[in-house]
Amino acid sequence: MTDEQPPDEAGLDAEIEQVRRTMTYLTELLALMEDEVMEGDPAAIKEAAKLLAEIRNWSKLAMETEARFEERAKRKEGVAQGYALDLEAARATIGCRLARLRRCCGAGEVPE
Repeated sequence: MTDEQPPDEAGLDAEIEQVRRTMTYLTELLALMEDEVMEGDPAAIKEAAKLLAEIRNWSKLAMETEARFEERAKRKEGVAQGYALDLEAARATIGCRLARLRRCCGAGEVPE
């Protein structure tokens, strides 16, 4: 494995940062509108509803981006289709089995 980033990795990092900034901005904007909404201002209520719809859309984008981020992390770790090979554990298991076979068969002698 190399330390080079896949072509889409820099784009994904930028996308994650954009989603984070947008969600922060929308949340702050909603907090500013809260007093007007609580007073029952119809225009503020309408704007808040639009803002909530936008927050829902951005939340969906954030979840999709997070899923892509997790998929990328799994690829980096060597996980494919939900499975990862633990080569160290495989070597240890095979080594133990070979050692048992050697003991059983007289240290590598071929049985007659």
